[in-house]
Amino acid sequence: MIKNVGTAEKIREEILRRIQGSADLDDSCRDCDISIPRKVDPAENGGCNWVIDEFRGASQAPLKAVIVEMMREYDLI
Repeated sequence: MIKNVGTAEKIREEILRRIQGSADLDDSCRDCDISIPRKVDPAENGGCNWVIDEFRGASQAPLKAVIVEMMREYDLI
């Protein structure tokens, strides 16, 4: 699968857009914030070259599915 590429800010904005537009997440997640993605070694991170270190305003569990989906779709440039 060919991945999209994006800057850290673009990836962060897309994650937040998906969270805010998701019918599967409850209202407490819609106002959350996440840190800027940072680069990591893809060999040590399941093939993805970035991670999110911090979630503010919501528990990690509901957001994890959105972030995992984005990690399959995007590489950080």
